[in-house]
Amino acid sequence: MKKMRNLLGLALAAGAALSLTAPAFASDYSFATTAPQDYYGSTSYEDVYGSQYNYGGRNAVDYKVPELEYGRMSTTQTGIMERTILPGLQGAVVSDSGSYGIGGGGGGPLTELVIDGTGGSGPVTTTPVIQQPGYTSVSGMAYKDGSIGTVKIPKLGISVKVWEGETTASMAKGLGHYSSTSGWLGNVGVCGHNRGARYNIGAIKDLKPGDIITYTTVYGTRTYQVTMVKTIANNDWSYLQGTVDNRITLTTCLANQPAKRICVQAVEKSA
Repeated sequence: MKKMRNLLGLALAAGAALSLTAPAFASDYSFATTAPQDYYGSTSYEDVYGSQYNYGGRNAVDYKVPELEYGRMSTTQTGIMERTILPGLQGAVVSDSGSYGIGGGGGGPLTELVIDGTGGSGPVTTTPVIQQPGYTSVSGMAYKDGSIGTVKIPKLGISVKVWEGETTASMAKGLGHYSSTSGWLGNVGVCGHNRGARYNIGAIKDLKPGDIITYTTVYGTRTYQVTMVKTIANNDWSYLQGTVDNRITLTTCLANQPAKRICVQAVEKSA
């Protein structure tokens, strides 16, 4: 019996010794770690900018610029946003020296750079004059026959009445007036057939700078001098924008080139 107790004691002692050296299971421990400093998971940043945040480098947010108002364009140089007024969409700014500048619609001073005759230069502050594009509604301009005016081009022997609307019906009777343009002041836009119709103005492609065009309405007769004869795309409407000066713009199709148009502009002749 004593021998058995001795064997049992030795077995217990051995078990205790083994328990001191046996490895523990991982579940017996709790690990607490922190994410690496350069880690940035998918968050609202990625949802907004479409990419993860880039530590130490450029990010999408760095290239984000404010939206521009309608009628303005921008050029970006060294991160500075420059705003320029698009021609025809805003009033022109004319300084008292007669030169043109950029204005935002306010009446504050305009600083411009003037080059003098000696080669020197310096900043000059002037008070700008804001001039809005001219515009006259066609309301009240119709004659008894419904036309709103008559265009004459002496060099080409053309004398054609103008009817409201850039439509087939208008051009069947003469010239169609672009309804989005002025009827008298500013830029008057008209269009007509180039061939195959009783009233056509296809010959305007042969006009030269300096040639005369007249436009007669209930307001009187205005005389213009041709300044431009140009082939443009059929979807180029830039020449119909409002202008500060008085001018007339004529467009017609170009034979066998449906994607092109002939555009003639003439500016009011000074007295």
